[in-house]
Amino acid sequence: MPWVREDLCVGCGKCIDVCPTKAISMKDGKAFVDQAKCVNCGECMPACPEGAIRPNAENPMLAGRAGAAMDGQGMGRGMGRGMGRGMGRGMGRRGR
Repeated sequence: MPWVREDLCVGCGKCIDVCPTKAISMKDGKAFVDQAKCVNCGECMPACPEGAIRPNAENPMLAGRAGAAMDGQGMGRGMGRGMGRGMGRGMGRRGR
């Protein structure tokens, strides 16, 4: 789901005009995306002249959570990280 980088938002409202589900409103002069109403159509992202509406993959609040893009950040169980014993998956104490 899209989110708003408030430091980039100038409050022009162009994203509000293109949102088919009316999921975007203004709060304190900045765009706000109601995640319960958003259908992730992406219409708002190219409509923003400042590039303030960003995809979830870039949301620092979701880094490492399921559903967010895993780009080497966060605490997910990515490939090659093993299971906590330093031997990789399934290696354990076998073969000693």
